[in-house]
Parts: sequence; structure tokens; C-alpha cells
Amino acid sequence: MDAPVLPLGHRPPLLDERLETLFAWLQVRELVGEGGNMDLPTVNLDAPQLLNGASFALAEPTARRHRVKRKQAQEMKTLKERLGGTPPNSVDKQAVWGAVQTPHEAVRKLAWHKLPPDAMAFYRPFHYPPFDQWGIYLLVEPLLAYHCRLQRMAAPLKLYSPEVLMHLVLFEVFHHEFFHHMAETTATSLEILAAARGQPRRVYLDFWHRQYDGDGFDYPHAPLEEALANAYAHNALGFIARVKAGYRTAVIRSYQAALETHWDLEPPGYRDARAYIKDGYVAGGACLLAQMLEVPNAADEVPLACLARHLMPNGFTALLQKPEIPTYLVGSDEQLDALHALVPAPNEAYSQLFWPYDSRAIDAYVAEMKAKEKAAREAAKRAGTANALGLRQGDLFA
Repeated sequence: MDAPVLPLGHRPPLLDERLETLFAWLQVRELVGEGGNMDLPTVNLDAPQLLNGASFALAEPTARRHRVKRKQAQEMKTLKERLGGTPPNSVDKQAVWGAVQTPHEAVRKLAWHKLPPDAMAFYRPFHYPPFDQWGIYLLVEPLLAYHCRLQRMAAPLKLYSPEVLMHLVLFEVFHHEFFHHMAETTATSLEILAAARGQPRRVYLDFWHRQYDGDGFDYPHAPLEEALANAYAHNALGFIARVKAGYRTAVIRSYQAALETHWDLEPPGYRDARAYIKDGYVAGGACLLAQMLEVPNAADEVPLACLARHLMPNGFTALLQKPEIPTYLVGSDEQLDALHALVPAPNEAYSQLFWPYDSRAIDAYVAEMKAKEKAAREAAKRAGTANALGLRQGDLFA
């Protein structure tokens, strides 16, 4: 006898939560674009905005696209055993202490010609078939060239080893692109909810083209998504820096300070990230939601900020988390070897800023200097209290 069919609402849904199901649903609903065509604008390299990296990378032979995978536990153990005792080279502990005290001052004179992350990577949305090509693409050749230039300029600071600097660059660039995945996840959520109400809409594609076709919704920081992506990368670095003061905290905060200083050299949108770091991120997310809904003033009429803080766009609600999102290194074998020499565990580096290098000696020096600084403050406070007491006693006998 056949099992009874449970009434709607008392049985599992016919459409499950797998990405394959979602992609098929988007295609059936005609919510996707033309296969193989992202229509990214071509931009002069001398004035980079949105570089047409997608067409370049996807036109490359498949052999030049390498899927990044998480390392197994034994691989990580071997890596730590091989490099765990290696301190970051070309680093001065006094310079690190200076960066702990005043990170912005440490990089104030750094003549850093900042490129936008989209000059070195791009995010291919799953709203453009074929679906097996979606994800984050990291372009190894421009990454290496950019890193080389930064290393030459930053060498006098004596803060970053070449390896640590590349880890920071890779982390920043990846998180910028990961925000684009969060934005697409948000638009997809709106598409699902609209269809559930019988009002299907092409939220993502319409928003994407409005944003980059010059219709910035009369928003002062258009394209807003790029400003938020830069801010998200900055904020993600800050989250990792919330540990005890030491080498990692010093280089992260000084790198953040350099980002803030040199955003001004980036194209529109990218350069406006300063407005959305820290608490400004929520207001920016609310405005992004309003743009996706095609109601520019919606954030003034309904509490979209609640959604921006707790639901979307939010890293925890992305369709895939950072270590799992399809990510590809695009480059020759020689270029990949050069990158791996600097970053032996790319997935762990761009998703959690893991590096295997030993900074214990620098950390101990920073801890010692902080203890001395604290003792000096306490001594000055005691001296000030004693002086104040002496004055008051003198007043009694004046």
C-alpha cells in the first residue's frame, strides 16, 4: 500500500536547499542572463574601474584556471612543521611597536598607488550560465605585479615581509569579491520571496545593469556595491585584528590605515568606502537593499537597516561561506609557483588570514613595551595624585 501523501505544510518541500536546485529554478523562471556573457564594461588600464577580467580569464585555456581547495589536516600539519619556526623577514620590532601605537602614522608617507581589487580579481555571478563557471577568480599575474610594487614601496617601513604582505593583499581582494557574492545572495533571496508571492522579478540582473550602466539612483557614492565591498574587506581585517596586541594586529591595522589613505585614488564608488566602515556599513546595506527593490527612499520608510544588520547582506547568510565558495587562480604554472612560494595555503589565507610564520619574538617585544608603557602611565598617575595631595595640604597652612 502506498504511503499516504502528507498535506502541504506537513511534508518536506519538493524543492530542496541544494544549489543545483536553486540554479535550475532560476533558469526555469528566466531570471538568469545569456550564457557566457557577463557584459562587463571594458575600461582603460590607466584609469581602472571595472576591468573586463571576466572575459580575459574565461577566454584562457582551462589548464590556466586552477580551483583552490582547502588543505587537509595532515597537509596543514606538514606546512606548520616546515615553516612554523620561520620568523617574518625584513621586519623591525621597533617599527612594529610604532605601528601598534599609531598605525596611521606608520604608513603616512607611503606613496601607495592603490588599485581597486577588481583590477586583480572578479566575481562571476551564478545568474550567468554556465553554472559551473560561477565563483571568484583571482588573476595571478596582476596580483604578483601589484605585490611587487607594494613591497618596493613598503620596504622602508620594515613592517611587512614579502609573504605577509601578499597574505594581506590576497585577503583584501578576496573579501571584496566575496561581498559581491553576498550582494547576489541578497538579490536572489528577494527573487525567491517575490516568486513565492506570485510576483516574480529579475531583481539581480536589473539591479546589476542599472548600477553599472550609469543609473546610480542619484546616489552620491555610486556604484554603492563597490564602496560596500571595499568597506567589507576593511572591516573583515578589523575583525581579525581583535586579538592581543602583537605583530598580526600591528600589520593589519597599518594595512587598514593604508587602505583608508589611498582609497581616494580609486574610481567612483570604490573611493567612497570610508563612509561605510565600522557602523556606517549598516546604513550602506540598507541603501543597497532599497536600490535592489527599486525604491530609493525605502530605507526612510521601512526599517531596512534591521535587515542589513541581521539578515542581508550579511556574511553569515551568504549561499556559501568563504572557504567553500568556488575560487580559481588564473595564471601559468610559473606564476602559480611564485604565488604559492609567498602563500603556501591560499584558501586558508584568503578566508581566515592564516599564515604559518613565527612572530613570537616580535609579539614578546610588543608585550614588553606595552607593560613598560602601562607602568609609566601608572607611575605618572601616582605622581600626579601625590602632587595634588601636596598642594591641597599646603593650602591648609597657607
